[in-house]
Parts: sequence; C-alpha cells; structure tokens
Amino acid sequence: MTTTERFVERYHSALGRPGLDDPALRRTIFAALRRTLGPWLPDRKDGRILDVACGEGHFLSFLREAGYTKLRGIDLSDENVGLCHQAGLDFVSKQDVLKLAEFEPGRDFDCIFALDILEHLPKARVVEFVESLRARLAPGGTLVLRTPNMACLFGLFHRYNDPTHEFGVTENTLGDILALAGFARDGIEIRAEWNATTPLGRGRELYLRLLHRLVYLAEDSSRPHIATKNLLARAANRR
Repeated sequence: MTTTERFVERYHSALGRPGLDDPALRRTIFAALRRTLGPWLPDRKDGRILDVACGEGHFLSFLREAGYTKLRGIDLSDENVGLCHQAGLDFVSKQDVLKLAEFEPGRDFDCIFALDILEHLPKARVVEFVESLRARLAPGGTLVLRTPNMACLFGLFHRYNDPTHEFGVTENTLGDILALAGFARDGIEIRAEWNATTPLGRGRELYLRLLHRLVYLAEDSSRPHIATKNLLARAANRR
C-alpha cells in the first residue's frame, strides 16, 4: 500500500480533520459555506446534485439543511463514507473519482461540486478527470470546483501541508484546464474564496489583500489577482 493509499484509507483520523459534532463548529463551517458557495447554489431545491470526494460530508450536510432533496456523494475513503452514514447521509457511496463513469451510469446531474479534490490527483489525469465531470452534467448543468491557489502568498504551505497533495494551479492554469476539458471560456468564472465569518477574520482578509498587492508589484502584467488560499471556479455545460 502506497503512502497516499494509507492516508486516504484513514484520511479523517490521520490528518485530524474536524467533524460536525460540535454545534459551534458546525455553525462556523456552515456560515463560511453560505458566504463562499451560497451564491452558486442551484435555485431549484429538487435539482440533482453530486458532491465528488465529499469527505466527512460537511458540504452535503449543509445542502441538506438548506433544503436540497436530491443529493448524492462519493468518496474513496471507507472511513469518510462511514462518517457520512453515521451523520445520516446514507446516499453517500464509496467510489474512485477517476472512475466516475461507473457511478450510477446513465444518470446526469444538474450541479456537480468537486471541492478540494483536484490537488490530490496525478497531474497527468487532471484534464481527463474534469472531462469526466463534464460528461455527467445535464445540458445546462454547472460544475463548481475548489482547489488551493498556488499564487497565494502561503500557497506552498497549503500545497505541502497535506501529504496527499500532488498538483497545484493558479487562476490562469485552472481556467486553461477547464477549457481543455471542453468548457467554453466565456462560461468559466474563477473567483476568490473569502470565507471569514468574524470581524477579526475579515480584518485578516483585508491584510492579505493589501500584502498580496504589495508583493506582486514586482511582477509584470501577468501578476495574479486572487489572493485567497483557495480558488473557486464555476463552469457551465453548454452541450
């Protein structure tokens, strides 16, 4: 068993990731999700939604609490799937995300969320993976991605702070990947993930904005504009 396989098998416990047992932590996580992903949630509560690499089910729990009724989730970790089932998310299945075509063949989804998974994939498989996500979208459906931002001033720290990270992108290369996977350039939106929920947190965000601009004064016209540790991307399926 490889190092990555060992971590994946016990991803939650090996990395000490938080659960949702603490009500205060749950409120904080959900507040951050409302701020960051709330504007991109489907209008229809009965839309078919798939969460790829759903982890412990934080986002699916958030969606369920928000009233969405047709949810599916997949994850490679037995531990994570078990935690999801303990949380009442019995619609979560174990599935290799690189074999997405095998999951409920013939079913399309109105919205697919792939949060914090791109960075765990081999570089050689990334475009293929995004193509497989696009193939499972219904016409007019939407793909939403979240992945670390290597142009963030702390990008290298976040890149190597998880031993299962294999790959990193900037706002420019993320757009290139989505376009290469078949999404139209004018249907791709990439933005910052400002997720603070307290006055202190928002103060830190302002500090990061200013520091980012100051540091990148030394760069030419190709300087990155997004300062946050994560990038958010939305792409429309126009087929």
